[in-house]
Amino acid sequence: MKHLVIVRGGGELASGVIHALYRAGFHVLALEQASPTATRRRVAFSDAMYRGETTVERVTCYRAENLAEARKRLKKGQLVMLEDPEAHCVRELKPQILVDAIVCHKNLGTQWNMAEYTIALGPGFCAGRDVDVVVETMRGHNLGRLIYEGFSAREQDVWNATVGIDRNIEHLIFAPEAGRLDMLRSISLMVKRGEPIAHLHTPDGRTVELKATINGVLRGALHRGALVVQGEKIADIHPTMGQEECFTISDKARCVAGSVLEAILVWENRAGKRRFFHRD
Repeated sequence: MKHLVIVRGGGELASGVIHALYRAGFHVLALEQASPTATRRRVAFSDAMYRGETTVERVTCYRAENLAEARKRLKKGQLVMLEDPEAHCVRELKPQILVDAIVCHKNLGTQWNMAEYTIALGPGFCAGRDVDVVVETMRGHNLGRLIYEGFSAREQDVWNATVGIDRNIEHLIFAPEAGRLDMLRSISLMVKRGEPIAHLHTPDGRTVELKATINGVLRGALHRGALVVQGEKIADIHPTMGQEECFTISDKARCVAGSVLEAILVWENRAGKRRFFHRD
């Protein structure tokens, strides 16, 4: 299919990229796992895996049950998500561009020869070896920078009282042990420090109460009933965010998405022939 971009991942940053590329006129197929773990679900297309379809800022993504259905929806101009965490469909679809937006801090199998042009977000990839270009995802002066040789920066480890050493900080809540999650608060609601926001039902029959770590708005949380492992992120509280901002793409996601679009345009202009934006 012409003008096809495959994006691995459907979380917060991936959704910013997907949203921008789809609005720019690309056919976009997102690949996800069966039960995504994105907490910022109101701005993540990965929620389509649970709901069948989901809308982020007036763009709707539809879950396809198989590759044949995905093809049909793509031909209709729809934004499509398919369960294919290992990207098996890439060989058959032969996309011009592949974007690894899983943001797992390690490479889960993306290689430069999987498409004509390959892009990856964040650490775990070597530009010029694993993929053609890496986009910096660490906040700061270099956020969104395009890296054509070498690696992006790695986030510094921070102590977290629940899981010990972790990259994250106080506003994130982690599962202290494995179990089934029962959320008591919905995304966009205000919470106070020490207020119960979830119950974790452990395999041995205990119920662990999980409390808010700071005052703020609950901007992200896993689905009620989600099965979690020890140390998994289950909720995200922001101390200053407005409630309406829980439903809009973040500044970081927009920055990274713009850089992905820039990388594609740079490649397009250097390619010698117009693959996407030709005018006949």
